[in-house]
Amino acid sequence: MTQPELYQYALFLLSRRDYGKAELFARMKRRMYEKNDGIVDEALIEGVLDKLNEQHFLDDNRVVGLLMQGYVRKGYGPLRIKQEMRQKGFAETLVDHHFSQLDVDWFDIASEVRCKKFGDEIPKDFKEKSKQIRYLQYRGFFGDMVFELFK
Repeated sequence: MTQPELYQYALFLLSRRDYGKAELFARMKRRMYEKNDGIVDEALIEGVLDKLNEQHFLDDNRVVGLLMQGYVRKGYGPLRIKQEMRQKGFAETLVDHHFSQLDVDWFDIASEVRCKKFGDEIPKDFKEKSKQIRYLQYRGFFGDMVFELFK
């Protein structure tokens, strides 16, 4: 693959949704591997990413902010959001910076998520209570926060 082809592929991807630098690098690397019979030129990919960054098509700061707002809107907790950000390859300092900017009451969100899924009534049954606790922990809420909901 040549640089113009790779650049056009990156623009195609970015026209559909925002990508972080690490995620776009992985997608371009996979595409180059498929098109070049297993030969990958990482320097060429880095050059294209630098060009996209200079043209402001690629901005990790903006993408992290948008993703965090989306995850909060979907009802995910702080642990799950950080895990998702780590998997997408964002820098820990950038994620922490955006977390400090968030004005969110995690306890209220956990309560809303529980009520939306299971209803307003707190279960008396141990089996049902542990099911709800596991669900909230899976969604990324802290254990002590979850147990506080059931008191």
